[in-house]
Amino acid sequence: MQSQGREPYGEVSPRVKEVWVAKDQAKVIDCQDMANAGMADATTHKPLPASSSTRAAANVEATLKRDSSGRWLLTGLTVKEAPCTPPSP
Repeated sequence: MQSQGREPYGEVSPRVKEVWVAKDQAKVIDCQDMANAGMADATTHKPLPASSSTRAAANVEATLKRDSSGRWLLTGLTVKEAPCTPPSP
């Protein structure tokens, strides 16, 4: 991104909607709040209007697998096109 003259700004807040766990596998559905995040000019640090999402939330699905030491490892991450409404914080 820096090579393109852009940098991320702000914070994406997780808003977990659902969690499924079955033995050593799990899935997390998150409706990330992106209202305070975007891309900025790397020189001026001012937000780039074109980077502002028309959606204030991203519908994200993460899949995880527990390794032999008990740690959860991310095995897949998908941003779905379907809209979502974050649960209340």
